Amino acid sequence: MGIRKHIPNTLTLCNLLSGCIGSLFALRGNFNVTLLCVILSGCFDFLDGFSARLLNAYSEIGRELDSLADLVSFGFAPSVTFLSYYQASGHTLGWLCYVPLAITAFSALRLAKFNLDERQSKSFLGMPTPACALLVIPMCVYGVSSNGFIHNLLGSEWFIPVASVALSLLLVSEIPMLSMKQKSARLKAFIVGSVMLVAVCAVFVKCSVSLWMTVIFTYYILLNIGSLRKEVQ
Repeated sequence: MGIRKHIPNTLTLCNLLSGCIGSLFALRGNFNVTLLCVILSGCFDFLDGFSARLLNAYSEIGRELDSLADLVSFGFAPSVTFLSYYQASGHTLGWLCYVPLAITAFSALRLAKFNLDERQSKSFLGMPTPACALLVIPMCVYGVSSNGFIHNLLGSEWFIPVASVALSLLLVSEIPMLSMKQKSARLKAFIVGSVMLVAVCAVFVKCSVSLWMTVIFTYYILLNIGSLRKEVQ
């Protein structure tokens, strides 16, 4: 197989490095670069799995490496983004700024569970780590660049700590979450709903990528929680 067997792991390392760079910029308060790096991490995360299937280059080390990269890019990066935003807001209860690090801890737990849980081969139980990152970081990007509702919400003393705990619990919950690998009515609802939400954001609000990403991933979480409620009833 030669060099081909190393292509997936190389892409995984690119995911890791992109997450590291994004985390460093988050600590400096440059959330735009952080968002770009996390989006790149998501692309590399997709490509490493795609290339492994295409080249039949699966390996145990690749699986473990993928989880480690995801922990940095989609666990640590959103944690330090929330932490940096909270510190920059100048709140007096400084110890609360460390609560977002719970996202990193619970992301590690979620990834470890995912690797061992055979029920999650085609769907997810609990919120995927990329969804968490792509909710937190665009929200902070929009919060910095606007003076509206999200800006005021993020600037409050308790929102970021409470949101961090809520997201941490969603990561390790038993809520069935939508997977793009699974063709279902929920996937169709998510795609159609996302297109409509983007259109609404473009027409009625200042068109911002970070805003519609925040809205879409909020919708993703609510759609999954709403479908669970129907299953229980």
